[in-house]
Amino acid sequence: MTFDFWNTLYSADGGSWSAVWPRRLQALRDMLASAGVHPSDEDMEKVYRSGWDAYMAAWTGGSHFGAFEEARYFLERFGLDESALADGVISQTVLEIENSARLGSLPLVPGVAETIPRLAAAGYKLGLISDTSLTPGRVLREFMEEDGLLKHFSVLTFSDETGYPKPDRRMFAGTLAGLHAEPAESAHVGDTPRTDIAGAQALGMLAIRCAGVSDQAEPPEADFVIHDHREIVGILEQLG
Repeated sequence: MTFDFWNTLYSADGGSWSAVWPRRLQALRDMLASAGVHPSDEDMEKVYRSGWDAYMAAWTGGSHFGAFEEARYFLERFGLDESALADGVISQTVLEIENSARLGSLPLVPGVAETIPRLAAAGYKLGLISDTSLTPGRVLREFMEEDGLLKHFSVLTFSDETGYPKPDRRMFAGTLAGLHAEPAESAHVGDTPRTDIAGAQALGMLAIRCAGVSDQAEPPEADFVIHDHREIVGILEQLG
């Protein structure tokens, strides 16, 4: 059984991120300042907001957009490129953007804390298949470790590490290969129909849509819909 991360295991909306966005903006501001460019607060916030649109365009187009792409996007919007920076500046900026996520908090989706250990104890092989943006898999693993979840997952697949997001078939096929599992005997739990449900069903997996945090009732239709992860146990019992 495989799971998405955002709004499936962890809520993207319920955490405290008030300290994260200012730190990321400051890292980008410091990068620009090192090249002699000092934008106004208004211009910085405007480009930061448009950076989200750039991420969404890349994500829906099947490309990864992470902290490096964000830094490069800021350079381009202010008429610069990497050659304007001293060695190591962009790498340091990327690291600060990524690590700033640790200033925030991520609450678990209802039922996760009880269900994941129960599934693992019952012998189910568990994997994670997650798209990422400015917070990479490296940092998301830290959240999972702190909450005692990481030890239950045998394979973790993040788009910043593969270079392509869901619903790319390779995200699902590679994870199942690592779990030594066949699609017909596997299920994926996720919140986004376009990526999670479509990607899983295209490979022949059972698709369970998690609507506990973000109820995206749009095509394609999932095989099951849950609002609490404890419902998964009942679904598995129903399937026999």
